[in-house]
Amino acid sequence: MKTAIIGPGALGCLFGAYLTEGGLDVTLVDHRPERARTLEAAGVFVQGVRGDHHVRVKATANSSSPGPVDLVIVCVKAYQTEGALRSHGSLVGSSTTVWSIQNGLGNLEAMARVIPSSCIVGGSTTMGANLLGVGRVHHAGEGDTFIGELDGSLSPRVELVAKALSAAGIRVQTRPDIQRLIWRKVLVNVAINALTAILRVRNGVLVEHESSMGVMEEAVREAVRAAATRGILFKEDEALAQAKEVSRRTAGNRSSMLADILAGRRTEIDYINGAIGAMAPAPVNRVLTDLVRALEATAASRVDASA
Repeated sequence: MKTAIIGPGALGCLFGAYLTEGGLDVTLVDHRPERARTLEAAGVFVQGVRGDHHVRVKATANSSSPGPVDLVIVCVKAYQTEGALRSHGSLVGSSTTVWSIQNGLGNLEAMARVIPSSCIVGGSTTMGANLLGVGRVHHAGEGDTFIGELDGSLSPRVELVAKALSAAGIRVQTRPDIQRLIWRKVLVNVAINALTAILRVRNGVLVEHESSMGVMEEAVREAVRAAATRGILFKEDEALAQAKEVSRRTAGNRSSMLADILAGRRTEIDYINGAIGAMAPAPVNRVLTDLVRALEATAASRVDASA
């Protein structure tokens, strides 16, 4: 299966390394030529729960080189989705499957503005990975990966992709309720990401204090109500329990939003808490969104402890 992965961040490199080891013909596609050359020359180094791996990979900034391909895996930040597919549209042919495993809401809609919706399948993953440098990844935790057709059918193409992922050692399931699974991950991200970025703490700290747990709980309740406006129903107590369990299970992890804030990068806040605030009354999520946006805007003016 000829595969292109758009976005050589933590997940992109992790999947690229494991799928290459699993026998797929994989190319990492980047918008930065110099980074693509580094990946091509040095390969991907993965350390963590599966031990140390050094995998030689193909990488390019010229998407006309590998494309069209059988499978495109989209791993860019949510705000980069539309631009990435416009830049790398040559990867997508009439029979290409385009699979998003991104965070947040709105990615599938952004993809459909650029490529035929018939190409798109949804996905989600709970595999934990942190980028240590160009092509250097810490695989922090195993998790489950999901793929499914947006109309709920179980098609031959999603079964084929799942079989290839499974052969590479990735725990994968084909699911008819992929939209619900995308929302389920959003409920966790709503609880953890913004608050860890604002407080500058690792995930597990949130459930150690009543004050932070109170904010988590209300953010999740608002997100559950927002999901209901889209016809996707969750029980509040189950959603709250899941968010707290993930916080405990990933206690030592830095959320992706915290990593972005610490590195001075733009976050995905508009596609997580911000998306909730845009679709339903959600004052806590709106305040969390404004605070993270303020962190982004004031990064250059931060006062440190020595000042």
